Amino acid sequence: MKKSRMAYDKLKRKQKWIGLLFFLIGSLITISIIITVIALYPNELTSLVKTHATSQSTSSSSTSVDDKPTSTDSSEPLQQTHTFTPRTNFAENAETPLLLKPLKDKLEQDIASRELSGTLLAIKNNQVVMYNSFGYATDVPWKAQESTYMIASIQKFYTALLISTLISENKLSLDTTLNKFFPEIPGSDQITIDSMLSMTSGLKIDFYKKPKTKDEWKEYVLKNTTNTYSNTWTYSPVNYTLLAMIIEKLTNKTYEEYFNNTVKVPLNLKQTGFYSKEIQNINLVPPYEENGTQKKDSNEDYIYIRELGTGNMYVSPKDFAIVVQALMDGKFGDITSIENMWLKPGQFDQTFYKSGLYRKRLNQNDSIIFWGHGVFRGYEPTVIFNDDASDMIIYFSNQYLSNKSNTIATQEFYDILSSPITFNEGNS
Repeated sequence: MKKSRMAYDKLKRKQKWIGLLFFLIGSLITISIIITVIALYPNELTSLVKTHATSQSTSSSSTSVDDKPTSTDSSEPLQQTHTFTPRTNFAENAETPLLLKPLKDKLEQDIASRELSGTLLAIKNNQVVMYNSFGYATDVPWKAQESTYMIASIQKFYTALLISTLISENKLSLDTTLNKFFPEIPGSDQITIDSMLSMTSGLKIDFYKKPKTKDEWKEYVLKNTTNTYSNTWTYSPVNYTLLAMIIEKLTNKTYEEYFNNTVKVPLNLKQTGFYSKEIQNINLVPPYEENGTQKKDSNEDYIYIRELGTGNMYVSPKDFAIVVQALMDGKFGDITSIENMWLKPGQFDQTFYKSGLYRKRLNQNDSIIFWGHGVFRGYEPTVIFNDDASDMIIYFSNQYLSNKSNTIATQEFYDILSSPITFNEGNS
């Protein structure tokens, strides 16, 4: 009996030591795993700790008796949670890909054969072919990649983009009628957002007013907009003035604030903004008259005030490309939204206008191309791009030419971009 008791005690001590040994081994393995995770994923763990700390802080502050809501100035930049990366690489030191150099050579030869002034950005298969300034646009101390231009009527594309985001947020629809916002407009119960985007609403206005403030201009628009009840396409900017006013009414923000919060900050646009006489350091290329003399800027504020939603933005070619490609990549809505806003079949032959752009199909086998154009204070921007924005010609001119040389050149630039690539002898 005594021997049996001793054997039992010995076995028990042995099991205790074995258990302790397994505990030590398990602890060492756990410590090794923790050290490995910290070494391999330091950023993720740091982020996790910060998130946990933030949630605790938020929870604590939300239960505080003295906690009060604070207002936020919507004009201040939003905090970005991540950096947006454009589809196309616009780095200044990026060289033209070897396969695209023949296109660059052709474009440079074509430009040299014309008397043009401005900055041209050509993109082929999401790669920069060239980004050059020429003519009077080279008489500035900054590079082509830093140059901005007034984009005139192409701003209507941006206004349509903001309308699209409101539709995606279910705050609006293409079938919403104008009387929901401004019943004082004649026939507003029959005018839809869609008809305003396509300028088939019948609305028009005479721009004789010289407003001193934006509010004065908006009041004038509401009192003086008339309706022709024609339901046919007529280019009439007041449609987009009213769309901008709808944006302000729905968001309780200024048009400029909503654009900055929705587009400019999320896409990290550094060369995009709204012009005023007081603004400085925007690298705005000065405009020129057709006779070659530099155009004097007007001292009249009304010229810019009444361009609400229609033509008061300065933009660089690069920033324009970034916005269009982001749209096509679904940054501002799904494919259905894009189709309804920009790709929906039109009713005016093979060319029609909607959402700030003209849509064109050369023949049944060709893919769709978009083009936009504007004229304002000596600036004449023209853009052409395909339906996924992988091929783009963005030509911003600082000299309006009444003989249509700028628009003709832009079309021929796009023809060169779309032509088969051929190498001259010696290129490989």
